[in-house]
Amino acid sequence: MNYDYYKKLIGEYINLGRSKERLLGEIGFPEELKLAADGLTKTVDIIAAAAENNMKELVELSGLSMRAFAGKYMIPYRSMQNWCAEGKEARTPPNYLALLIGYELITELKSEGTDNVDI
Repeated sequence: MNYDYYKKLIGEYINLGRSKERLLGEIGFPEELKLAADGLTKTVDIIAAAAENNMKELVELSGLSMRAFAGKYMIPYRSMQNWCAEGKEARTPPNYLALLIGYELITELKSEGTDNVDI
């Protein structure tokens, strides 16, 4: 998946009322993604988390601990704690950061062997 198509999917998610189900219904199984059902579901989860600027969910979808995630993306651990916190301690990461990390996570689906095909 190229970045332009990824941005288009983010826009579709937002335009469809921020509904994963509606996004899946609209995009179905696009041939250009060449994903199995589990890969498509994870891709939609990542798209939703990135569009919602939900760093905590992106960390969970990565399968890494918060510390490992912070190290991998060279983000100060304290910033990660703030972005993943709940309540009044919660801070919001920059929108561009969630979008870029979301794209990175989707492109890593291939290297993890989730679908064993090009995306």
